[in-house]
Amino acid sequence: MVTNIDAYDLNPARFTGTRNFYIDLPHICPCCSTAYSSNPSFSGFFKNTLGTMHLYCLFFCPACEDAFLVTYDFIDDIDYDECVGNIAVQYPFPNNTTSFSDKLSELSPKFVEIYHQAEQAENAGLSELCGIGYRKALEFLVKDYAIAQHPDKESEIISSFLGKCIHEYIDNPKIEALATASTWIGNDETHYVRKHENYNVQDLKRFLTTTIAYVECELNLAEAFDFLNGSQ
Repeated sequence: MVTNIDAYDLNPARFTGTRNFYIDLPHICPCCSTAYSSNPSFSGFFKNTLGTMHLYCLFFCPACEDAFLVTYDFIDDIDYDECVGNIAVQYPFPNNTTSFSDKLSELSPKFVEIYHQAEQAENAGLSELCGIGYRKALEFLVKDYAIAQHPDKESEIISSFLGKCIHEYIDNPKIEALATASTWIGNDETHYVRKHENYNVQDLKRFLTTTIAYVECELNLAEAFDFLNGSQ
C-alpha cells in the first residue's frame, strides 16, 4: 500500500526541515512475519553529495512489540514528491521464504533451492543479485518440467538455450507465454543493457509465480487423470 509521509532532514550541515514522500509500506513485519500496514513512527531523509536520496523509516509492530527499519531508494533527478520510494533493505532482514508443494519440490528440487537463495538475497537488500537468482531458478523449473513431459528428449533439453527449450518443449501455451516473459525480464537482470525498462525484478517474480501456478496445475491434472484411469 502506498502512503504519503513527512520526513525530517538528517543532514546536520544543512537542515532543511521536513519534506513529503510517497512510500510503499512493508506488508509483513520482518521480526514476526505478521501482516503489517501501519505508517512509520519516525522518518528521516538524507541527500548525499552525489544527489542520491535515501529515506529511513522506523516502524513499530504491535504484534511482536519490536521495531524495524526500512531504507527507501529513489531514482536520481526526479520529483521526490511524486515518485514512490522503492524498499531497498529492511533491518532486521526478513527470513521468510516461499513454501512450495511436494509435487513441485519433487519435480525440480534445484529450482526450490535456487529460488530460496534468491529470496534470501532479496531480503538482504542484494537487489542486483536476486534477479539473477530468480532467472536461474526459472531455467531449472522450465527444463525439469520439459524433461518430465518429454523424457526421451532429456539430453536436448539440458543442452538447449532456455528460449529454445520453452518454444520447442513446453506444450501448454500459457506456460510458454509466462515462461518467455519471465525469461526476457530475467535476461535484463543479467545483462549490461536493459531491453525492457518498464519491467523489473518484481515483475519477474510476478510472472514466475504465475508460471509456477500453471506448472502445479498441470501436475495436479496429470495425477487426476492417472487416478481416474486407474479407477476404471
